[in-house]
Amino acid sequence: MLILAIFAVLVALAAGLIVKLALDFFKVPLEITWLEFAVASFVIALVIVPLTTWAGWTIAKNNNLSFNEYWNGYELRADWERIPCSRDGPCAREYDCDPWIHIHTETYTDSDGNTHTRTYPHTHYHSCPYTTEEWTFGIDTTLGYYTIADHWLPTDPDRHRWRFSVSVPSKLPSGIPEFWQAAKARIDAGIPGPVTKRMKYDNYILASDQTILKQYSDKIESYRNEKLLPDVTHNIRDFYYADKVHFIGYAPTDPSVWQNALMRLNAALGTELQGDLHLVIAQHSTINRGPDAYITALKAYWANSKMFGDDALSKNAIIVVVGTQDGTTVAWARALTGMPLGNETMLVAIKNNLKGVPLTPESVIGTTEGEFYTKEDQEGNKKTRVRGRHGDGVLERILWGLSESATKFERVSMTGTDADDIGGGFLYLESEIEPTFWQKFWIVFVCFWLAVPVWGAFALIGQRYIHGNRY
Repeated sequence: MLILAIFAVLVALAAGLIVKLALDFFKVPLEITWLEFAVASFVIALVIVPLTTWAGWTIAKNNNLSFNEYWNGYELRADWERIPCSRDGPCAREYDCDPWIHIHTETYTDSDGNTHTRTYPHTHYHSCPYTTEEWTFGIDTTLGYYTIADHWLPTDPDRHRWRFSVSVPSKLPSGIPEFWQAAKARIDAGIPGPVTKRMKYDNYILASDQTILKQYSDKIESYRNEKLLPDVTHNIRDFYYADKVHFIGYAPTDPSVWQNALMRLNAALGTELQGDLHLVIAQHSTINRGPDAYITALKAYWANSKMFGDDALSKNAIIVVVGTQDGTTVAWARALTGMPLGNETMLVAIKNNLKGVPLTPESVIGTTEGEFYTKEDQEGNKKTRVRGRHGDGVLERILWGLSESATKFERVSMTGTDADDIGGGFLYLESEIEPTFWQKFWIVFVCFWLAVPVWGAFALIGQRYIHGNRY
């Protein structure tokens, strides 16, 4: 930061020097004396540039530290709000109706200063709803509230006309959304569905350009040329779903079965252990020949912030790659986490225990489901919460340490500042984080333009003597 501040000072002073020399050369009334130049330089070098550089540097670093990660949770409650409609009321699906005329009075003054008044009629309209009520559907989750459908018309809206003579346009949404209906059925059955959401967090490892803790691989380009490296999942579909299973050369009968199984596992994993699992299933000779090289390249690719920006592989991620030769049995498995250390016993267990397992979602991932339970808070109020109910899948038993407690996933802390954090944290990397070239450019640019008014002010203060006359 010091070097950048010095450079910004030199740029600002150079601009001031150019202004002074130009004023002297053209002998204009404005002048910056050498004393004024020294005072202005003092203000710029010791006040404007340091404060601007510090503020810009801090903002840039905080921006570079910020990345996105998945939080996972569960559905809690399905809401159905029925909104009674009235003319000029709270409903949204309306049309202009019942015109009425208002006489407007306008007063104006002409060019001679005479005041005139004129009146004219103006037609206004009321807003009438198409139906007697509108429906809004929402789902409350452990990660926040989601509005699924806002101000939809009732099922068969023409049977609910607010004014019998006015038909309802067919283009307006109506009825009960299928997504909401399915969620309500799950909640009513006591098996809430999974929810995932993108959230901001700070990652000192991804933000640092110098740390040796990043994953590196020289095989990324060769794998990419063969289209063997999928992009890291970073999007959300259908309100709160994300597909985190990738298929390389393997074509399952129904990919959604795999996706749903992993979403259910992640719902419990995020709620209870703050983790987020991504699964790659590969049936390809190149990958099968070097599983260790492949997962190393995959993590290095996914964790490349130059490639994926804020969506690079997050600290709470678990990567599992499963290889198969016959498409029915797991031939090998490898795993890594989004952090450079920790959970070594879990990673070894995944490598050893998945080999030879039938290649099915139930065997590999498991049958984790959510279930409601009631828990009292500190004030004695009972609150509904959700926890995972596990089956016999290899991954779910390893991640929760159900067969061997030492394999249980523990999220390694990025900061290590809390008493219950795992690991000492990586705050020491903060000193390695610098703004990008363009961020530095804009810091200098702002310093320059903040210095311009200073030079202008001193130029206005000064007046030049020419031939005994003061301008």
